Amino acid sequence: MNSKSKSLNKSDVSGFDFAKEMLCNDPTAGINFDRIQVHPDRGYIIFEYLLCEESQPYVTPFTSHPKRYWHKNSRKFLSLWKIVTDLNGTLYLVNYAKAGTSHDDEILVIEVHEMDSSGIKKETQTKYSRDDFSFWFRQLNKECLG
Repeated sequence: MNSKSKSLNKSDVSGFDFAKEMLCNDPTAGINFDRIQVHPDRGYIIFEYLLCEESQPYVTPFTSHPKRYWHKNSRKFLSLWKIVTDLNGTLYLVNYAKAGTSHDDEILVIEVHEMDSSGIKKETQTKYSRDDFSFWFRQLNKECLG
């Protein structure tokens, strides 16, 4: 394992909270995204995790899609897409549910290939169980560690 990397130990929301405080409720020009890593062959990979709340009884990780709420979050998705295209990278949108909830074993990975202001135009979807996603994700992470 790469000695320059460390394991994830705790969540860090302090940077988000600091920016929010400093903006004093002004609208933000920034976006937050969940994960960026560099693959030796594939370049930059950005992950955006999309939580499916259990309070949404008819929406599961396998059935949810950004097109359902594009009108609310298009700016964020378009900003992510701009970053990915500028970096000549890959964007993965990952639908998931919290562990211990009724749909926690459904993880949908949407690899975005094309997007415009009206939505995602080309994509590849892969359905995973929690264990299968973990295996894929860990393998990809190991490749990025070199």
